[in-house]
Amino acid sequence: MMQNETDNIRIAITSDSISHRNFLQKSMEHNGIQVVLNESLTEKFMAKLDHIESDVVLFDVEAIEDEHLEYLDQLLEQSRIPIIINDVSALTLNEAKASSKWNHNLLQKIADITGRNSWEADFSKVELFETTNRVKVKDKDELAKNVWVLGASLGGPDALKRFLIHIPEELPVAFIIAQHIGENFVSLLAEQLDRYTEFNVFVPREGYVIRHGDVLITPTDKRIAINPIGAVEYKDITESAKYTPSINHAISDIATRYKNNAGAIIFSGMCDDGVDGCASLVKKGGQVWIQDPESCVISAMPESVAKTVSVDFSGTPEILAKQLVSFYKNTH
Repeated sequence: MMQNETDNIRIAITSDSISHRNFLQKSMEHNGIQVVLNESLTEKFMAKLDHIESDVVLFDVEAIEDEHLEYLDQLLEQSRIPIIINDVSALTLNEAKASSKWNHNLLQKIADITGRNSWEADFSKVELFETTNRVKVKDKDELAKNVWVLGASLGGPDALKRFLIHIPEELPVAFIIAQHIGENFVSLLAEQLDRYTEFNVFVPREGYVIRHGDVLITPTDKRIAINPIGAVEYKDITESAKYTPSINHAISDIATRYKNNAGAIIFSGMCDDGVDGCASLVKKGGQVWIQDPESCVISAMPESVAKTVSVDFSGTPEILAKQLVSFYKNTH
């Protein structure tokens, strides 16, 4: 089958994971297939689906949110368009043979369901995962010059999600998240947040070189420091801390390394962790922002920071994200 014969195949992609959807879109377009819709499985998606011309709906089953299950039932029962149920998470091991088989099987399903013959496929130019960290496709691979610590406690995961979903992939910044959480939930936090952003969210290995577009999750039993060449170093916690991971430690370490190219945003939380770190950051010339207390589940953490240091900006998670985009647009 000639490559241009696939141009008239139109696919609608739905998943609650931005990274999964965009990987699927890049994969389809690489093989000459037109993606006409790419959104979460919501009422909005269902409405658009009724008004577009699509040959197939490609539904990624791994990442559906509970509140969207009703739309899955509606999609399966009412859709006039054939549906392929897919699971991108099968590629997490990045094994060449498994990846090739997955790619071939998906394209074969599309060919069968649209009445075409199979065609030769090569997805080798499109990658989603490394063996150690889940990494999204990036056009640029720029070492991080601007690094912000996102500190959060009770109510933090939702605030972080609302913030990260509005951060565009081209923003020249990297984030380090210090979220008070149990040790067993660190990887789960990374997995959940990774669904909502074009950035790469993961717990880094020691020696990983931090890049713009990264979101590093701080473990509970170590301090993350960035050495002079930009690589992650884990340090033992020698100073006592009431909470783990310590937001104070995270901000102080990044302030020391990046000085006026560093920043901190303090989100919802029920303690005063972050106050000392923000004070250190201000002395180095960095930015200190807080979540608007009225939008917090618990406002003690941002309020404690605001009482101690001069806060440069305050807003809801969505407004904080938009302000960060404006900040780099106007200062760089």
